[in-house]
Amino acid sequence: GDIRIKSLRQCITAAGDGALAATELERYALAMQKKTGIRPLRPAAEKKEAPAAKDAAAAPAASASGLFQPEIVAQLQTVFARMEHPLELRLFLDDSAASQELAAYMKELRSLTDKLQVTRAAADEDAGEKPCVRVYRQDKSFAGLAFHGVPGGHEFTSFVLGLYNASGKGQAVEENLRQQILAFDKPCHLRIFVSLSCTMCPELVTAAQRMATLNSKITTGVYDLNRYPDLQKKYQVMSVPCFFINDSGPEFGKKNIAQLFNMISQS
Repeated sequence: GDIRIKSLRQCITAAGDGALAATELERYALAMQKKTGIRPLRPAAEKKEAPAAKDAAAAPAASASGLFQPEIVAQLQTVFARMEHPLELRLFLDDSAASQELAAYMKELRSLTDKLQVTRAAADEDAGEKPCVRVYRQDKSFAGLAFHGVPGGHEFTSFVLGLYNASGKGQAVEENLRQQILAFDKPCHLRIFVSLSCTMCPELVTAAQRMATLNSKITTGVYDLNRYPDLQKKYQVMSVPCFFINDSGPEFGKKNIAQLFNMISQS
């Protein structure tokens, strides 16, 4: 994160890299448990004295389930403190383990700030492939951001940036380009396939989501390709990042916001 030059990219990218390392380590540990049959013994809990009131007040807020390390929690709270308006994270779930993972992930973020609300979608609401989280504004309008799967790894970076951009003025966009995006008047849906370990995917996702937060006619659906092999076959996705503009494509490679807007303008 230290080599990023864009506003907020340092803390968010660092948090994304930390989340990627943690999730990959957990995945490896689970695989080795299945392979060897060896499971770690839980250490006996140590009894600790409660901190003094003044120390407790000075300590950073801790997450409820311990998913994020204190350093990442502090970085996330820096971002959340700059969010201007509350957001709703609406979950579309089924009975899969992935849905349980997504629900836990979003509730963990909710435990860090009062600017996020986590809800379960009504039975008659449909968001396509599950699990999925869609972002809604305070007035219940769709912010144009949807993630199918669990936004971990490098996509944790783009997901948190998307929340920041949807909650207010967001990241700066060159004024002439911003006015062009605001004036865009055709419905446009960007279907984006990513891998959580892909280092090029977040730039494309962030660009697409930034346009969506500026113009309600632009919406995005991001898919963790590893969780949806049927979609990989259907859309013949050979590499990531891969995206479709109103189901026209495929297009490949990272794009910045100017490049991506030029493509949707000509579609």
